[in-house]
Parts: sequence; C-alpha cells; structure tokens
Amino acid sequence: MRLENIKLNLETELVLNVGDPIGKTNAPRCYNKLFELLDMNAIMLPCEIKKGQLPQFLDACHLLGIHYLCPTMPHKGDFVDLLDDVDETSRLFHSVNAIRIDEKGSHGAGMDGKGAIRAMLKGGAKLDGINALMQGSGGISGVVAYELSRQNVKKLYIANRTPEKAEQIARVLRENSATEVEVIGTDKAAMDRAAENCELFANLTPLGMNGYPYRHDYLGFIDRMPKTATVFDCVINPPMSETILAAQNNGLNTVPGMQMLVSQMDVIFDFMFGKKITEADQEACIEELCNYLHVEKPVKR
Repeated sequence: MRLENIKLNLETELVLNVGDPIGKTNAPRCYNKLFELLDMNAIMLPCEIKKGQLPQFLDACHLLGIHYLCPTMPHKGDFVDLLDDVDETSRLFHSVNAIRIDEKGSHGAGMDGKGAIRAMLKGGAKLDGINALMQGSGGISGVVAYELSRQNVKKLYIANRTPEKAEQIARVLRENSATEVEVIGTDKAAMDRAAENCELFANLTPLGMNGYPYRHDYLGFIDRMPKTATVFDCVINPPMSETILAAQNNGLNTVPGMQMLVSQMDVIFDFMFGKKITEADQEACIEELCNYLHVEKPVKR
C-alpha cells in the first residue's frame, strides 16, 4: 500500500477506528486501500478510547474537525445515545459501526447486517421464504437477524449457550418483523433438529478465529443441512474457517467472513463519503487483507 493519495494538508481527512482494545484491528487495511484506489485524501488510524470516555472523545472530534468514525467493540452500542440520529437497525439493536459528523450533526448507522446480507446474496444464498439458523447473540447478531427478516426469511432459529441474550434479539424481531423466531441451545440434538430444514447457517460468533481460545464444540449439524444450503461465517482470520471447511467438505455453498467485511464497504463509503466502490475495489481489499495477514485468499467451491 503506497498511500500516495494522502496530501498531508488541512484537507486530509482523519478517519478513526475506535475501540478498546484496538491493537489487532483489520479495518484500516481495507479503508486505506480504498482511499488509495479512489484517490481520496484520507487515512484511517486505530484509536483506543476507554469505555466511559466517549463523550469527551466526541467533544475532541468536534474541536479537531474529525468527521468520520468507525466504532468497534465495545463502543458500538455506547455511541448510539450520544449521536443526533441513527438508522432504524441501530436504534433497535443499539449498534453503530459508521459515524458521519457534519454541519447538521452526528449521524450513525449499523452496516454489519447490511454487509452480511450483501455478501450472502452475492455469494449465491437464497433468503426469501427460507428457514435459517444462526449461532450467537453478540454484537452483530441482532442487526444480521433483523436484515434477514427484511429479506423475508420465514423462520429464524437463534442458537446460543445462554438463552437470555438470544431471547432479547427474538423479542425485538417478533415486535418488528413477520419472521417466526425460535431460540434454541447449542447442543447436538437442538442443532441437528434445526439444521435439517434450514437453507442457511450463519456463524456470528468468534469461534474458530485465530487467537480466540475456543472452537466449535460440534459442527456435525452441517451434514444434516439440505445440499442446496449456504453456510456463512463472520470469522475473517483464518479466511477458510472451520465452519467454512466443514460446509465445503459437505458440498454446500459457502460465504467466508472476508466477503462480509468488503461487502459492507459499499454502503459505508456511500453513507460516510458519498463514494461508490466497485467489485474490483472489493477484490483489491481482500487481496490487501490477505497479504497483511499472510494468509491465502479464500476460495469458492
């Protein structure tokens, strides 16, 4: 990445990837590659802000003329009540990952769900009228579930170790969509039963991620899914996660996590900068990220 687009003058836009901790963030690689490709005088840098310090941080952004923020954990929810307006998904599930500050105020949007759906559809997944199974009830689970409901998913199973968190997502979906929702455990019997009539499985947990100490206890339910099903994983590293490999070994369609990351760039760049990016730009992001992580580019089978 050469970054010859950066002029280092008063017009240079500083875009901050805000989290705590933030040391292993991958987002700047993608954003800075796109700034280079689009010849934008902008650079993204990681910024570690402690929980509870966001009001002071926003004051500093106004003072310094910083107009663009990309929150990650644990701040996606905490930013919502501090902004002038947020989109419907962010309001329902208290999560933003793109913020634009302009003369009209501070505006937030949650793009994780939109990126996941774009990646699924681009990857060949059928969503309209299907039953789907997703695992996890963490930061991105609610927004992905809501976007699935907007694609007319008929029934959604939410599998989670602790049903209380999953029930919170289910309650919001029942109140704001026509999708039938059932919360289940992650035990073998429950996963097997749900998988048999689901055309989509979405792993929305960090299970299987490099550096994360836990793996999936059981992936045998993937063998029970219809041969026309799609398996999606939010895990970026490794690109060919254990979930994706299990699905490919069973001949299923797969959508690796890197596709979600680059697919949401389209809507983020439109929302934040008014810029359009192409499929070629997205592929360049994947190549940049793979080179940075020293991993092979995910392959579709």
